[in-house]
Amino acid sequence: MRARRVVTAVLGGALCASATLAGGAPAATAAADPPPLDVRVVQAGLQHPWALTFLPDGSMLYTQRDRLSVTLRDPQGRSTVVLSRPAGMWSGGETGLMGIEKSADFARSGVFYTCHGYRSGDVRDVRVVAWRLDRSAGRATFVRNVVVGLPSSTGRHGGCALRRGKADSLFIGTGDAARGGIPQSLTSGGGKVLRVSATTGRGYDDNPWASARTAMQRRVWTYGHRNVQGVVRQPSTGQMWSVEQGSYRDDEVNVLVKGGNYGWNPVPRASGDPDYNEGANSPMTDDSLPGTQRQAAWRSGTSTVATSGADFVSGSGWGSLDGALAVATLKGTSLRLLTFDSSRRLVRQYTPSELSGTYGRLRGVQRGPGGVLYVTTSNGSDDKILRVAPRG
Repeated sequence: MRARRVVTAVLGGALCASATLAGGAPAATAAADPPPLDVRVVQAGLQHPWALTFLPDGSMLYTQRDRLSVTLRDPQGRSTVVLSRPAGMWSGGETGLMGIEKSADFARSGVFYTCHGYRSGDVRDVRVVAWRLDRSAGRATFVRNVVVGLPSSTGRHGGCALRRGKADSLFIGTGDAARGGIPQSLTSGGGKVLRVSATTGRGYDDNPWASARTAMQRRVWTYGHRNVQGVVRQPSTGQMWSVEQGSYRDDEVNVLVKGGNYGWNPVPRASGDPDYNEGANSPMTDDSLPGTQRQAAWRSGTSTVATSGADFVSGSGWGSLDGALAVATLKGTSLRLLTFDSSRRLVRQYTPSELSGTYGRLRGVQRGPGGVLYVTTSNGSDDKILRVAPRG
């Protein structure tokens, strides 16, 4: 039996009181108005800041995609570039220095992880690397490669999102490198969400293909993705979610189910089709594939907004938005807050006016200390990190 389709709610600038859910039932109207937001610029003068992570002392580490740098910003606002253009790190197109995540034992080890493009001689890939931050010297040094060999071509669809799961586990969202057969190939790391030990880079024994011959297939948690830009763990349940960009339509938010196929299959369908087919006959979720395809929890519909980073809002100060998923959009130049019920069906969506077109393209979202959201812009010059909190 096919998984039920979750029909996308219509995108809007205000609270969506009539979103359509699975089975055609109307979404519930919000019981209370969302709080007004206070938005402050905490860092400016950046270029494509991609992602950030918070350290135990309240400092943040953030990446800049094309500058190939990691910067430490302490709670007093002092900034230090701790990693800059290490040997082999490569940027091009949509690929560069992208995701970042701290280790579970960062307070003791100082280890954090990045996902970035790499090129050396004939080798070009996307890889996840562990670094150690020396706080006294203000620099990061190479520790080990965690996962290498994620596909890369011109830089299109490079992914690449990182998020810790339980204990030492690390989830890695990847892009399909704009290659047709990759998303449905279980031996490729592209167009996937991988689940690995952050220490060894190996897949876990309870991963869906733990007994496979190839190391990459043993890492696969879900497949059939196009270009995963965000992976996030829901704090109330521990459930992992992903955000990926659509083709000509249907950006998606997905609930990640172990072994799930999310249906992206951009291969030639007829004589004359290109090797990589993103046309109208290549839907984001192709129900003609064998087995059951997992349907999105949310879709953008007939026009994409270029969804990117995401995180869950948490804290009583957020009022009716507490527990919502905050999703940044590039083309949409706004933040979308999506609320789901306990069955993970969309209940409502809200676009706060304070972040609608005000700062241009929005890239990363990270929940920080005290439940405050931090959002990065991606306009290419004088980009910013924004602090977003309920006013009052």
